[in-house]
Amino acid sequence: MALRAGAKRSISRKERLKRIKKKTPEIRPSKRRNVKRQPYLDPSLWTGKLKGVPCFILGNAPSINKIKNISLLDDYFTIGINRIFFTYDPTILIWQDLALWTQEKKKVLKTKAIKYCREGSGIKEGFYGFKLNGREAKLSHNVSTLYGRGSSGSISYQFAHALGCNPIMLVGMDCRNKDGKTDFYGVNSMHRAHTLPDCVKGLKFIKKNSGGRTIINCSKNKVFPERMSIEEVIATLGEKKYSRGELEGILFS
Repeated sequence: MALRAGAKRSISRKERLKRIKKKTPEIRPSKRRNVKRQPYLDPSLWTGKLKGVPCFILGNAPSINKIKNISLLDDYFTIGINRIFFTYDPTILIWQDLALWTQEKKKVLKTKAIKYCREGSGIKEGFYGFKLNGREAKLSHNVSTLYGRGSSGSISYQFAHALGCNPIMLVGMDCRNKDGKTDFYGVNSMHRAHTLPDCVKGLKFIKKNSGGRTIINCSKNKVFPERMSIEEVIATLGEKKYSRGELEGILFS
Protein backbone atom coordinates (compact mmCIF):
# COMPACT_ATOMS: atom_id res chain seq x y z
CA MET A 1 0.00 0.00 0.00
CA ALA A 2 1.44 3.37 -0.99
CA LEU A 3 1.48 5.80 1.92
CA ARG A 4 1.51 9.55 1.64
CA ALA A 5 4.68 10.66 -0.11
CA GLY A 6 3.17 13.83 -1.48
CA ALA A 7 -0.24 14.95 -2.58
CA LYS A 8 -1.81 12.93 -5.39
CA ARG A 9 -4.42 14.35 -7.69
CA SER A 10 -7.92 12.95 -7.63
CA ILE A 11 -8.64 10.53 -10.48
CA SER A 12 -11.41 11.61 -12.83
CA ARG A 13 -14.22 9.19 -13.67
CA LYS A 14 -13.00 9.05 -17.30
CA GLU A 15 -9.45 8.14 -16.24
CA ARG A 16 -10.80 5.59 -13.78
CA LEU A 17 -12.84 3.86 -16.48
CA LYS A 18 -9.86 3.73 -18.86
CA ARG A 19 -7.61 2.29 -16.14
CA ILE A 20 -9.87 -0.64 -15.32
CA LYS A 21 -11.45 -1.26 -18.73
CA LYS A 22 -9.25 -4.21 -19.68
CA LYS A 23 -9.18 -6.02 -16.34
CA THR A 24 -12.61 -5.47 -14.82
CA PRO A 25 -15.58 -7.60 -15.91
CA GLU A 26 -19.04 -6.08 -16.16
CA ILE A 27 -21.92 -6.96 -13.85
CA ARG A 28 -25.43 -6.48 -15.14
CA PRO A 29 -28.40 -5.90 -12.85
CA SER A 30 -31.25 -8.33 -12.64
CA LYS A 31 -34.36 -7.56 -14.72
CA ARG A 32 -36.75 -4.99 -13.26
CA ARG A 33 -39.76 -3.42 -14.87
CA ASN A 34 -39.23 0.06 -16.27
CA VAL A 35 -35.52 0.01 -15.42
CA LYS A 36 -33.06 0.37 -18.28
CA ARG A 37 -30.27 -2.18 -18.05
CA GLN A 38 -26.83 -0.65 -17.64
CA PRO A 39 -23.44 -2.25 -16.99
CA TYR A 40 -22.03 -1.96 -13.48
CA LEU A 41 -18.32 -1.99 -12.80
CA ASP A 42 -17.14 -4.88 -10.65
CA PRO A 43 -15.55 -3.70 -7.35
CA SER A 44 -14.14 -7.15 -6.49
CA LEU A 45 -10.54 -5.99 -6.89
CA TRP A 46 -11.00 -3.59 -3.96
CA THR A 47 -11.35 -6.49 -1.51
CA GLY A 48 -8.63 -6.25 1.15
CA LYS A 49 -6.94 -3.25 -0.47
CA LEU A 50 -7.48 -0.90 2.47
CA LYS A 51 -6.03 -3.18 5.13
CA GLY A 52 -5.34 -1.18 8.27
CA VAL A 53 -6.80 2.04 6.88
CA PRO A 54 -9.12 3.83 9.33
CA CYS A 55 -12.68 4.20 8.07
CA PHE A 56 -15.48 6.53 9.12
CA ILE A 57 -18.95 5.25 8.16
CA LEU A 58 -21.31 8.23 7.93
CA GLY A 59 -24.99 7.59 8.52
CA ASN A 60 -27.85 10.06 8.21
CA ALA A 61 -29.05 10.36 11.82
CA PRO A 62 -29.81 13.74 13.46
CA SER A 63 -26.53 13.67 15.44
CA ILE A 64 -24.68 14.48 12.21
CA ASN A 65 -25.81 18.07 12.79
CA LYS A 66 -23.89 18.13 16.09
CA ILE A 67 -20.55 17.67 14.35
CA LYS A 68 -18.95 21.11 14.46
CA ASN A 69 -16.37 20.59 11.74
CA ILE A 70 -17.09 17.58 9.54
CA SER A 71 -14.33 18.71 7.13
CA LEU A 72 -11.91 17.18 9.65
CA LEU A 73 -12.70 13.92 7.85
CA ASP A 74 -11.23 15.16 4.57
CA ASP A 75 -7.92 13.45 5.41
CA TYR A 76 -9.54 10.08 6.07
CA PHE A 77 -11.37 7.31 4.24
CA THR A 78 -15.12 7.79 4.50
CA ILE A 79 -18.06 5.67 3.43
CA GLY A 80 -21.13 7.88 3.19
CA ILE A 81 -24.60 6.36 3.32
CA ASN A 82 -27.57 7.56 1.24
CA ARG A 83 -28.11 11.37 1.43
CA ILE A 84 -24.96 12.17 3.39
CA PHE A 85 -23.96 14.28 0.37
CA PHE A 86 -26.42 16.94 1.59
CA THR A 87 -23.73 17.87 4.10
CA TYR A 88 -20.53 15.98 3.13
CA ASP A 89 -18.93 14.46 0.03
CA PRO A 90 -17.43 11.11 1.15
CA THR A 91 -14.73 9.00 -0.47
CA ILE A 92 -17.35 6.38 -1.44
CA LEU A 93 -21.11 6.88 -1.53
CA ILE A 94 -23.18 3.75 -0.87
CA TRP A 95 -26.91 3.22 -1.32
CA GLN A 96 -29.30 0.33 -1.93
CA ASP A 97 -32.65 1.90 -2.93
CA LEU A 98 -33.58 2.92 -6.47
CA ALA A 99 -35.72 5.74 -5.03
CA LEU A 100 -32.61 7.59 -3.86
CA TRP A 101 -31.23 7.62 -7.39
CA THR A 102 -34.49 8.67 -9.02
CA GLN A 103 -35.04 11.45 -6.48
CA GLU A 104 -31.49 12.74 -6.13
CA LYS A 105 -29.64 11.81 -9.35
CA LYS A 106 -28.44 15.36 -10.11
CA LYS A 107 -26.98 15.77 -6.64
CA VAL A 108 -25.45 12.29 -6.72
CA LEU A 109 -23.69 13.03 -10.00
CA LYS A 110 -22.28 16.30 -8.66
CA THR A 111 -20.38 14.52 -5.89
CA LYS A 112 -16.73 13.54 -6.21
CA ALA A 113 -17.48 10.31 -4.36
CA ILE A 114 -17.04 6.92 -6.00
CA LYS A 115 -20.58 5.60 -6.54
CA TYR A 116 -21.17 2.11 -5.11
CA CYS A 117 -24.75 0.85 -5.13
CA ARG A 118 -26.90 -2.26 -5.13
CA GLU A 119 -27.45 -3.64 -8.62
CA GLY A 120 -30.60 -2.07 -10.02
CA SER A 121 -30.54 0.99 -7.74
CA GLY A 122 -28.46 3.32 -9.89
CA ILE A 123 -28.85 3.67 -13.63
CA LYS A 124 -25.60 5.18 -14.81
CA GLU A 125 -22.59 3.72 -16.60
CA GLY A 126 -19.50 3.93 -14.41
CA PHE A 127 -21.15 3.06 -11.09
CA TYR A 128 -19.83 0.14 -9.08
CA GLY A 129 -22.46 -2.48 -8.28
CA PHE A 130 -22.87 -5.01 -5.50
CA LYS A 131 -25.30 -7.87 -5.14
CA LEU A 132 -27.41 -7.91 -1.98
CA ASN A 133 -28.17 -11.50 -0.96
CA GLY A 134 -30.34 -13.10 1.70
CA ARG A 135 -32.47 -11.67 4.49
CA GLU A 136 -29.88 -11.77 7.28
CA ALA A 137 -26.61 -9.86 7.54
CA LYS A 138 -23.27 -11.65 7.61
CA LEU A 139 -19.67 -10.69 6.97
CA SER A 140 -18.62 -10.70 3.34
CA HIS A 141 -15.33 -11.88 1.86
CA ASN A 142 -15.79 -9.96 -1.39
CA VAL A 143 -17.07 -6.41 -1.76
CA SER A 144 -19.12 -7.38 -4.83
CA THR A 145 -21.61 -9.23 -2.58
CA LEU A 146 -23.15 -8.00 0.68
CA TYR A 147 -25.86 -9.57 2.85
CA GLY A 148 -29.09 -8.74 4.63
CA ARG A 149 -32.05 -6.40 4.29
CA GLY A 150 -33.33 -3.36 6.09
CA SER A 151 -30.13 -1.76 7.40
CA SER A 152 -27.80 0.35 5.27
CA GLY A 153 -25.53 0.60 8.30
CA SER A 154 -24.88 -3.14 8.46
CA ILE A 155 -24.12 -3.45 4.74
CA SER A 156 -21.80 -0.43 4.93
CA TYR A 157 -19.97 -2.11 7.80
CA GLN A 158 -19.67 -5.34 5.79
CA PHE A 159 -18.17 -3.28 2.97
CA ALA A 160 -15.62 -1.57 5.23
CA HIS A 161 -14.74 -4.91 6.83
CA ALA A 162 -14.20 -6.62 3.45
CA LEU A 163 -11.99 -3.73 2.33
CA GLY A 164 -9.76 -4.51 5.33
CA CYS A 165 -10.37 -1.23 7.17
CA ASN A 166 -9.36 -0.91 10.81
CA PRO A 167 -10.45 0.79 13.02
CA ILE A 168 -14.03 1.38 11.86
CA MET A 169 -15.89 4.40 13.23
CA LEU A 170 -19.69 4.62 13.31
CA VAL A 171 -20.84 8.22 12.83
CA GLY A 172 -24.44 9.39 12.60
CA MET A 173 -25.80 5.90 13.25
CA ASP A 174 -28.20 6.74 16.09
CA CYS A 175 -31.18 4.51 15.21
CA ARG A 176 -33.57 6.97 16.80
CA ASN A 177 -35.45 10.13 15.88
CA LYS A 178 -34.98 13.56 17.43
CA ASP A 179 -37.54 16.36 17.66
CA GLY A 180 -39.69 14.73 14.99
CA LYS A 181 -36.78 14.38 12.57
CA THR A 182 -35.79 10.98 11.21
CA ASP A 183 -32.57 12.24 9.60
CA PHE A 184 -30.14 15.13 9.89
CA TYR A 185 -31.88 16.91 6.99
CA GLY A 186 -35.43 16.48 8.31
CA VAL A 187 -37.97 13.75 7.62
CA ASN A 188 -37.11 10.95 5.23
CA SER A 189 -40.15 10.13 3.10
CA MET A 190 -38.91 6.53 2.84
CA HIS A 191 -38.97 6.08 6.64
CA ARG A 192 -41.22 3.19 7.68
CA ALA A 193 -42.35 1.54 10.94
CA HIS A 194 -39.62 -1.10 10.57
CA THR A 195 -36.81 1.37 9.83
CA LEU A 196 -35.62 2.01 13.40
CA PRO A 197 -35.94 -1.63 14.58
CA ASP A 198 -33.98 -2.75 11.51
CA CYS A 199 -31.37 -0.09 12.24
CA VAL A 200 -30.94 -1.31 15.81
CA LYS A 201 -30.71 -4.89 14.54
CA GLY A 202 -27.94 -3.76 12.19
CA LEU A 203 -25.98 -2.19 15.05
CA LYS A 204 -26.29 -5.38 17.08
CA PHE A 205 -24.92 -7.32 14.10
CA ILE A 206 -21.95 -4.95 13.91
CA LYS A 207 -21.25 -5.28 17.63
CA LYS A 208 -21.31 -9.10 17.48
CA ASN A 209 -19.18 -9.32 14.32
CA SER A 210 -16.07 -7.27 14.94
CA GLY A 211 -14.02 -9.96 13.20
CA GLY A 212 -10.82 -8.74 14.82
CA ARG A 213 -11.48 -5.09 13.98
CA THR A 214 -11.74 -2.21 16.42
CA ILE A 215 -15.19 -0.60 16.27
CA ILE A 216 -15.53 2.91 17.68
CA ASN A 217 -18.94 4.43 18.22
CA CYS A 218 -19.33 8.15 17.45
CA SER A 219 -23.14 8.02 17.42
CA LYS A 220 -25.93 8.57 19.92
CA ASN A 221 -27.26 5.02 20.00
CA LYS A 222 -28.03 2.60 22.83
CA VAL A 223 -26.32 -0.49 21.38
CA PHE A 224 -22.81 0.88 21.97
CA PRO A 225 -22.80 2.46 25.45
CA GLU A 226 -19.45 4.21 25.00
CA ARG A 227 -19.11 7.08 22.56
CA MET A 228 -16.26 9.24 21.26
CA SER A 229 -16.35 12.42 19.20
CA ILE A 230 -14.65 12.43 15.80
CA GLU A 231 -12.11 14.89 17.23
CA GLU A 232 -11.22 12.41 19.98
CA VAL A 233 -10.88 9.59 17.47
CA ILE A 234 -8.70 11.61 15.12
CA ALA A 235 -6.38 12.42 18.00
CA THR A 236 -5.68 8.68 18.38
CA LEU A 237 -4.99 8.02 14.68
CA GLY A 238 -1.65 9.80 14.45
CA GLU A 239 -0.34 10.12 10.90
CA LYS A 240 -2.78 7.69 9.30
CA LYS A 241 -4.04 10.29 6.84
CA TYR A 242 -4.98 9.78 3.20
CA SER A 243 -6.18 12.26 0.59
CA ARG A 244 -8.99 11.39 -1.81
CA GLY A 245 -6.43 10.97 -4.57
CA GLU A 246 -4.26 8.61 -2.50
CA LEU A 247 -7.23 6.42 -1.64
CA GLU A 248 -8.36 6.26 -5.27
CA GLY A 249 -4.80 5.38 -6.25
CA ILE A 250 -4.80 2.43 -3.83
CA LEU A 251 -8.23 1.15 -4.88
CA PHE A 252 -7.60 1.42 -8.62
CA SER A 253 -3.97 0.25 -8.68
